[in-house]
Amino acid sequence: MTVDILEPSKSFVFTQSQRLEYAAALANSNMFHDYLIYEQGGECWFGGGVVRSITLFADRLESRDGDVTTTHKVNSEDLCQALSKELARWPGQWQAGGWACFELAYALKAPHLLTEEERMGAVPLLYLCQPEVSVSLNKDATRVVTESPHLERQVKALLNRLPSQPGYSAASVEITDDPMYLDAVSKALDSIHDRTLEKVILSRKLILDFTPDFVTTWLLGRRQNNPSRSFSLRLAGWQASGFSPEIVVSVDRNGCVTTEPLAGTRRMDGLANEDLLRFNELYSDPKETHEHAISVRLSFSEMQEVCTSSTVAVRQFMERKERGSVQHLASTVCGELKADFNAWHAFASLFPAVTASGIPKRESFAEIRRHENESRGLYAGAVLRVGHDGALDAALVLRSLLGHKQKAWLQAGAGVVGASHPERELMETTEKLGSVAPWVVKPAQ
Repeated sequence: MTVDILEPSKSFVFTQSQRLEYAAALANSNMFHDYLIYEQGGECWFGGGVVRSITLFADRLESRDGDVTTTHKVNSEDLCQALSKELARWPGQWQAGGWACFELAYALKAPHLLTEEERMGAVPLLYLCQPEVSVSLNKDATRVVTESPHLERQVKALLNRLPSQPGYSAASVEITDDPMYLDAVSKALDSIHDRTLEKVILSRKLILDFTPDFVTTWLLGRRQNNPSRSFSLRLAGWQASGFSPEIVVSVDRNGCVTTEPLAGTRRMDGLANEDLLRFNELYSDPKETHEHAISVRLSFSEMQEVCTSSTVAVRQFMERKERGSVQHLASTVCGELKADFNAWHAFASLFPAVTASGIPKRESFAEIRRHENESRGLYAGAVLRVGHDGALDAALVLRSLLGHKQKAWLQAGAGVVGASHPERELMETTEKLGSVAPWVVKPAQ
């Protein structure tokens, strides 16, 4: 395996804007059919091509290494354990990326809610792959990892050129109202008032009537957003570009677990005084603060299932987080993994994010199935980056452009609690769609 760290003297250290542009150029280079861009902190990581992969279904795990595929039967009790064991077989100091669909949560926690197609193993629920080329673009150096001298030369040649500026045209996506969403929220409120559940996040789709340019949408939208994580991918049938406002979970190589629930939203117009007034109104709104507090409570409880109890703590509570054209109440919960537990135990406990599902989770799953006409797929699932050292980072798939089976769409949800009003929840979905819709790009003619 070639590990090449390109030093500053070789002009391979880039500004943040350049890192985004080079990652987009790699994705657009036609060197790789499959790719993942994952931005975390100051690093923009690109994985291109596939050396080996793991696909998880409700009933089995498929592992592919080159042209060889092996299959292992699994059940809902050991999905993530089977995944962890299979990853342990991979050689070397690998990095991998992939995705998890929202319906993985049903397989893990409520198998009776799986559709017949999902239950019979016709729908992939999670996919991970080790890329042929891994390129880490950070503020100090650029690191290229590959076993292919040919691909190494191609990547270096691209990084030696100024990235080309893609041509594009704005799509002018119109965000329409949705009377069916108002009806769904009203019916969910009946379940909450009947004490069936405390909170549920219901979402709505905005289907596009054209095929967008996913990479250029990511590049343009990233310049206009300040997400917790950003990503653009084409992997195993899915395309997505997103500006994730929060993580599902992050586990470092030392076993430190972090989750960052965001709940409570108001728009931002870019006028500091007015935006602050809206945040102060959000901060003092009993409905919004209740929704946030119960989300933190559940996150804390789920952390205690996998972390040593004495280490679990709320490090930040109800702080202001600005995410593009919206602002949120945000908290941070941390803990240290118990002995004999790994990152996949933490992922299984915290997935899906409470801020994209509800409380209690199993009851919220049933409500989501009842009111949303289609499976969510990648929406409200996760984009993943994992490493041989046990680290795992899972970005929540919100504020995203999604594509699957020749369809492309935007999707957004709102948290419904007892004090909700359907019209306000519809407005919240509109505000969230507005953080992506203006940056959706049509391919250049």
